[in-house]
Amino acid sequence: MSLDSIRGEYFWTGHALVDMGIASLMAFSHREKPNELTSGDLEKFAQYSEDAYFSPELASYSTVLFTSNFINPSFTAEKKKEFVQKVLRIQKATPDPTLPNCAYCGRASVRRAHRDLVPMLTGREAINFFPGGAPGLALCGHCILALQALSVGAPMCSGRALIVSADDPELILVLVKTWQPEIRKRVQLSIQTGQKLAPLTRPLTRTVEALSDIDLERGGVSSSSSISVLHLSNSGQGPQVDIYHLPSVVVRFVQRAKAARYSGVWKELVRRAWEVIPKRKGEKSAEGEREPARNYLYEDLFELPGRSAEFVRTYFLGRAKQYAAGPGDPRHNYKGWKDYVPGLWDFTCLFLREVMEMDVGRVDAIRKLGDALADEIGVENDRRLWANIYRATAYWQARKALIQASQRRLRRGLAPVLSLDEFLGVFEEGEELPRVDWRFAWDLVLIRVIERLYEAKWFEKNKDILGEEVEPQMEEA
Repeated sequence: MSLDSIRGEYFWTGHALVDMGIASLMAFSHREKPNELTSGDLEKFAQYSEDAYFSPELASYSTVLFTSNFINPSFTAEKKKEFVQKVLRIQKATPDPTLPNCAYCGRASVRRAHRDLVPMLTGREAINFFPGGAPGLALCGHCILALQALSVGAPMCSGRALIVSADDPELILVLVKTWQPEIRKRVQLSIQTGQKLAPLTRPLTRTVEALSDIDLERGGVSSSSSISVLHLSNSGQGPQVDIYHLPSVVVRFVQRAKAARYSGVWKELVRRAWEVIPKRKGEKSAEGEREPARNYLYEDLFELPGRSAEFVRTYFLGRAKQYAAGPGDPRHNYKGWKDYVPGLWDFTCLFLREVMEMDVGRVDAIRKLGDALADEIGVENDRRLWANIYRATAYWQARKALIQASQRRLRRGLAPVLSLDEFLGVFEEGEELPRVDWRFAWDLVLIRVIERLYEAKWFEKNKDILGEEVEPQMEEA
């Protein structure tokens, strides 16, 4: 029987480490379903890894994922190679009938595994948290091999492994397919040069960067899947794991932000959020400049929807942060209305729909208020009104500006900028009791006002306003 005819050993287990390992094997073998992996595929992976494991790139990474014996400097080269060959073909081992079934997939187990083969387990002597009072976790050979495949599917980032988990495991596969070619390229270069390459950094930026580069819907993958990022190290010097969550509403927003209708705004907001890399001392030209590694907008997506108001104020409205993360944080120099991006209101509505699921009636009322204020400023050339609404940081200031604008309109026989019912729906819970999120609504009004004034070329006609001090205090980070 041909090796390629033996199929069906793999399936998604629901365990983050094992499933990402399975996705790594699938990407390596160009398979679309776990049960398409063949014995021939696994043998090809073993043959590749026998050399790759000893490259400077993966030899270093192995200390992060495992505490495997082939890393032990006391072992001879032959003994190390023998160990690697054995563990890379462990799926062929005879099951041990004295062991319970595999803890991950339920198949017959071949051995008890410890942290030398499974990241984040305890050592061989500890029996806490293991069933039956016996140390180690009973695993089958296929799951152990899948864990080994993390080395060519999970990027090493900032000194730890970047593991992703998703509601839809097909999304894991798509991300691994994005990362694996670069991982294999780094392995090949390290073999050629005999050196480890410069490390990747910023796992959250790398995750959203990859998510932005792929089209899930075209690939038949659900864009309604959430993503969890596990940034972990199994190193004996300090095992640790940080877990970050990207909700499904944010995943869907990132995917839809790339549509032709919104992509111009999205690309510009992302561009502005890349960290600023200062030139090294003596650097005279752009040649050899370092690429920025961190994107603040990408990383702040992991704070949504909880910090949506701050996100909109910073990246859409462009409010500068007084206490930014450091000298490379571009948000310190955001210029508010002076950095207007055409189409921003439409993009903001996408965010409100996808991430915040805001009531359509409230969005319409905010848009209507923004239009009325923009008309009042533009038609009457009311610079004072513009300064008052842009400077307003307290509720009484915003309310006063709206009342005064409505009074001036009423004296001219026009309707107020907003009806009482609409005003209450947008800003107040009751009489003179502001809503908790009134400031967020006010920021949305300003986004609409700025867009309308730019469309009317009001700022062009009032260029001297660029020299006027209308900026509120910078926001705290």
